[in-house]
Amino acid sequence: MFLKNKIFLSLFVIVLLIGGYIVITQVSQKDKKDMKLRVAFPYNKPASHYEPTRIHFGPEYIFLENIYSPLVELSNANGQPIGGVAEKFQWDEKTNEYYLHIRKGLKTVDGYEITALDAEFSLKRLLVNSSNTHGNFKDIICPDSELKTVESPCEGIEVKDRYTLILRPGEKKPFLTHILTAIDFAVIPKISVDPKTLAITDYRNTSGPYYVESSSEDGKILLRVNPNHYHYSNALPSEVEFIPSGIGTHKSSIDLYKEGKVDHITTIDKLNPEKIINLSKEVNDASLHTTMDIRTFAVFFTERGLKEFSPDERLAYGEAIKDALSSYFLSQPGYQDRKQFLPPFGDGQLLDEQKEAVERRIKNIKSDVRGEKLKLALLRVGSIENYQKPLEQALPGIEIYESNKIPALTNYNSLEEMPHAFIGGPDITFNEDISLITYSVNAGVFGMSKVERQQWIAKYMSIIEKTVRLDMLQELHFKSLMDGTIYPLASSPYIALLRKPWKSHLPQIFANNPIWMITKN
Repeated sequence: MFLKNKIFLSLFVIVLLIGGYIVITQVSQKDKKDMKLRVAFPYNKPASHYEPTRIHFGPEYIFLENIYSPLVELSNANGQPIGGVAEKFQWDEKTNEYYLHIRKGLKTVDGYEITALDAEFSLKRLLVNSSNTHGNFKDIICPDSELKTVESPCEGIEVKDRYTLILRPGEKKPFLTHILTAIDFAVIPKISVDPKTLAITDYRNTSGPYYVESSSEDGKILLRVNPNHYHYSNALPSEVEFIPSGIGTHKSSIDLYKEGKVDHITTIDKLNPEKIINLSKEVNDASLHTTMDIRTFAVFFTERGLKEFSPDERLAYGEAIKDALSSYFLSQPGYQDRKQFLPPFGDGQLLDEQKEAVERRIKNIKSDVRGEKLKLALLRVGSIENYQKPLEQALPGIEIYESNKIPALTNYNSLEEMPHAFIGGPDITFNEDISLITYSVNAGVFGMSKVERQQWIAKYMSIIEKTVRLDMLQELHFKSLMDGTIYPLASSPYIALLRKPWKSHLPQIFANNPIWMITKN
């Protein structure tokens, strides 16, 4: 009898242990599933499309900033430089050399340690590919060298030891730190790149908080968190699924959210702010993230528009477009009237006398313009339905179409293929972000020919004194408004939506959407 009881007790304990294991396993699996964040993403490209040295659109930047890390990052709180892949960075005041101290123990998910050699390789790869739009790095670091391969010498870049990289720009350039924060300057592990073509072949071993687990040709991409990264915590999404939205035949982000298929609509969604704001009012399980008022919707005239229209005609077209769209913009939540392109509370803003001069210039315009002469593109500013009817009423015969091509960065067979102007809503932030400024200039936002744009950037980046640089930026801003290169329409914050209980710690001073700033628990 005693033996039977003992056997029964043993079996009972075993059953409890097995049952407990099953429960714990189920809870663990549920927790793991609950830590998956599904993201509505306004792009439909596979992971292999994304390339840090070729960034033209917001979705490309947002995706890349989550799988790669730059040498230096910007604080989400105040926009000041903080450690990235380089834990510390400083100038040697005696030699004007810039020291970057790489974090020890920073590894990819498969255990490859990232060192100064990877940082050197990444910078040289950028110089060889030479297609980056966020800065003029070559003129600073290797002005007299023509790098044809990553093995080509560059006196401005030296690996001192495994964890120390030295940059030699010849003289102290304080804004170099800010340049290195752009994701163009992301560190890409050497093992992830084809040594001959320099194409990225491995999106699993990355330097960022996330890596690519799987990718389909239609743009559905699954990321997983890298526990070896310095941003890692168990409160982060363990998996991130990018689900194409609002592009091609894919459903809009709002439809996907209502159907329970996504948890997050990003700051760079294809829909305009009012759509996301209204959605947040319709549902009871969402929290809204808004940035500062750093997005400016404006008419930007292209090379063709600058050639075929006079300054008076461009200003007249801009005024007609703004009058036609004001009722739309100002009747929707999130928008404010904007009379200058750069934020009026930030670097490069107009002086009072400049604002008055622009207002007088517009008020005195007498030019009569006709719609049939204007070809206008809409560049990622929401549905064409919001614009087409009022613009066709104001400018009969106008040609309006949606586009994903930035004219200044697109090769056309002839000038006639290019639109005269496009409506866009770029982010240029409120402080002197060198990367965004040079990108905007390269993208033709301020007009100028390609050669003139390069000359302007070279001159701007040769100036040490910030106040002198900002005077130059302000003058370009003023000139662009006076000659009708830019015609501001409205401003808004960037908006993102997040399903509870996920919590947003996304930055309010940038349009960026770092997934590691979203947490649960």
